Amino acid sequence: MKDTEKISLLSRLVAMNTVNRNEIEPAKYLKQLFDDAGIKCEVLPVGEDRANLIAEIDSGSPILAISGHFDVVAADAKEWATDPFTLTEKDGQLFGRGANDMKSGLAALTIAMLELKAQQVPINGTIRLMVTFGEEVGELGAKMLYDAGYMQGVNALMIAEPSGYRICYGQAGTIDIDLESIGKNAHSSMPALGSNAVDHLIRVLYTIKAKVMARAAGLHNAVLNTDTLFNIDVFNGGEQVNTIPNHALAKINLRTIPEVSNAEILQIFHDVIDADAAKYGSQINMHVEMDLNPVVGDPQSKMLQLIQRVAKPYLLNAKFSASDQQQNQIVTKMLGRELPAGTIPALGAPGGTDARRLLVDQPLGFDYTVFGPGNFTSHQPNEYVSKSMYLDFIKMYEELFPAYFNEA
Repeated sequence: MKDTEKISLLSRLVAMNTVNRNEIEPAKYLKQLFDDAGIKCEVLPVGEDRANLIAEIDSGSPILAISGHFDVVAADAKEWATDPFTLTEKDGQLFGRGANDMKSGLAALTIAMLELKAQQVPINGTIRLMVTFGEEVGELGAKMLYDAGYMQGVNALMIAEPSGYRICYGQAGTIDIDLESIGKNAHSSMPALGSNAVDHLIRVLYTIKAKVMARAAGLHNAVLNTDTLFNIDVFNGGEQVNTIPNHALAKINLRTIPEVSNAEILQIFHDVIDADAAKYGSQINMHVEMDLNPVVGDPQSKMLQLIQRVAKPYLLNAKFSASDQQQNQIVTKMLGRELPAGTIPALGAPGGTDARRLLVDQPLGFDYTVFGPGNFTSHQPNEYVSKSMYLDFIKMYEELFPAYFNEA
């Protein structure tokens, strides 16, 4: 496939508006490409306009799973210098919503599979491409694939999220919780006749936070480079200043690490709510919107070491923009040391990927990597990916995937 065709494929994907919807359109497009190439492929529709996709080059075991997602976040055209749904090249960069996160990674995986098949490269195992819907909001598609058994027998998982010439092998966990406080209205001059939902919720929130942070004190995960994080992100309560409020709502987000389990944190919530109800008569309802455990792979895994070896010559020949150089300096600072030329660093990240759904029963020590074309512009206006990096990743994938099966 010529470079112009590779850019054209990415352009087609970017033009498809998949802002938390319409994943069926790129799924059908990729299926046609795989069908034409003789690669086994199945679209798994969900509702009218959403879908997962599975494509395989299948020769038995072992199984290497490679993964990406169709959906992107919203783009406000007023904040963009170009049309966000038209792939636009400027100064060696490809601009467009999803160009970085992560349609370039998805396109690179797809093209690598198409070219390996066309060149009849021996694959002594199975390459299983898993493409999901709804990754940006709840990792919904990945959960469905896991529940349907597509991770059974998988020996390694590589996700093509934008890492650039770096490897991520761990993500923090996430807990999203809604707390709803139910009280009773009364005139502010006679508060004893009511029950102040705001008072109850504030008291419970800060008791919970104090207990969680006490449990997490001094515990830091070096791979993820983070502690347990507790954020009260939304708070609503009351209607007017002279009325005791009968309702209040808070939304809490936590980022979790293996040293303090999600289960422990959730138990603190339950214990504090129960104790407060017994002592103060509060009524607080708790709803867990998301509960995803942290994932930390193996820094000595086969795939991680293969990536470091295969990617080294590409990194040595790479040309970085001023922005990319700044990002590389940020990573160096995170690592706390300068790296020799050509070193592909392996580290963790506080954010998340579909791995937290796909590795739900193997959260620690699995052969898991994130390695894909891109940078730190995900979710931003004027998101972009380096054209040369995108093309290089296709070549690297074409080397990596056969090497995984052919080397001990």
